[in-house]
Amino acid sequence: MKKSNVRKPYYFLCTPLYSWDGNKLRWDREMHKEWYGIVRQLENNGLKVVVALRDLPQNRTGKWLRRKEFELIRKASGIIVLLGNTPGIYAESGYAKGLNKPLYGIRTERLKDFGVKVQNWIESIYTEVFDDADSLIRFLAKKTK
Repeated sequence: MKKSNVRKPYYFLCTPLYSWDGNKLRWDREMHKEWYGIVRQLENNGLKVVVALRDLPQNRTGKWLRRKEFELIRKASGIIVLLGNTPGIYAESGYAKGLNKPLYGIRTERLKDFGVKVQNWIESIYTEVFDDADSLIRFLAKKTK
């Protein structure tokens, strides 16, 4: 039997790595654990999720990684973003928005640190924003029926 050229549609997760602590960016181990747990939850519910940090070889040049990441965003069915105080996710979100990709945000505690006005402004660019991964899973399950 011939292998199909059709690949399962996937969602790209904008990977939060660093958080702004008021003075500088710092590696955020808690955010790393949080996104990894959410990816497992999404995948356990039948969604295919691509994460550049996990799914691309990290020993390549930054230029190569950026090119591949943008390629993954272009081919994705949608973009999932953990909303917080991690600047890199907003660059990826802006790129995806420019491509008219659906953007799905999940609020984190770090988003609340910005205050309601800034939180509302950030959320305004996303197609849908959810309080947790379960809500996103239910939404995407309805969408794919």
